[in-house]
Amino acid sequence: MSDTFKAIAVDDEQHCLDTLLWELERNCPEVEIVGKYRDAEEAYEVLKVADIDILFLDINLQSTSGLELLNRLMPVEYDVIFVTAYDEYAIQAFDLAATHYLLKPVDGKKLKSAVQRIRENHTSGLDAEAMKKLAESIKSEMGNIRKIPFAVQSGVEFIDPDKVIYVEGENNYSIIHMLENKKLVVSKTLKYTEGVLKDFPFIRIHKSFLINMKYLKRFVKTDGGFVEMENGKKLSVSRMRREVLNDLFK
Repeated sequence: MSDTFKAIAVDDEQHCLDTLLWELERNCPEVEIVGKYRDAEEAYEVLKVADIDILFLDINLQSTSGLELLNRLMPVEYDVIFVTAYDEYAIQAFDLAATHYLLKPVDGKKLKSAVQRIRENHTSGLDAEAMKKLAESIKSEMGNIRKIPFAVQSGVEFIDPDKVIYVEGENNYSIIHMLENKKLVVSKTLKYTEGVLKDFPFIRIHKSFLINMKYLKRFVKTDGGFVEMENGKKLSVSRMRREVLNDLFK
C-alpha cells in the first residue's frame, strides 16, 4: 500500500466535516481529502467511479443511512472508516464485524490509530458479506436502544424521546424542550428533527412546533386554536393543523 492515502469524507453536518479535516491535518498528514460531501446522492455518483484508498462515512445521514449508501456501492476496493454518534454499547456492532469506526466528536489519536490499522492491513475493501455482517450486528446491538443522538456545539447529546415534551423550530435550529425544564439547542431544522422522531408519538401542530402526544393536556379550538402541554406551555396550532387535530380527536 502507498505511503499516502486519497480519501473522501461524507457527512451531512458541516461542522463534523470541518472537525475531521482539522484532525487529519494535525494527526494524519499522509491522508489527502480529495472530496467532501454532505449530500448522499452526490457522494454516491462520485464514489461509483472514485479511485481512493479510504472513505470516511457518517452512519446517520439526513436522507439515508451510511450503510444503505455503502450497500449500493458494494463491493468497494477502498477501506471504510465509519464515523458515528452511537454510544459505546451500540459500537460493539462495529467490533463484532471487525470494521473501522470513530466516535463523534472525532478524537485525533483514535483517528491516527484507525489510519495506522489500515496501513498495517495488507488487504483493502469491503464486500457484501462484510456489509451483511455489520448490518446484522448493528440491528442486534441497537435493538433496545431508544436514545437518539443530536449533534451540539460541544459534541453529541443522547436524548430519550420519552422525555421530550415538545420541539420548537427557530430558523435552522431545533430547541428541544424536555422534562424538568431542561432544553437543548441543536443545529438541525424542525423538519429534520421531525423525521428523526417519526417512530415516536410526535405530531406537527405548527410550522414552529412539534409536540409529544404523551404530554398533551388539552386542545382548545377557540382563540385561534392552541394546545396546552403538561408543563403548562400553550402552543399555537396553525389553521391547517387544526383540521388534522379535529380529525384526530373526533
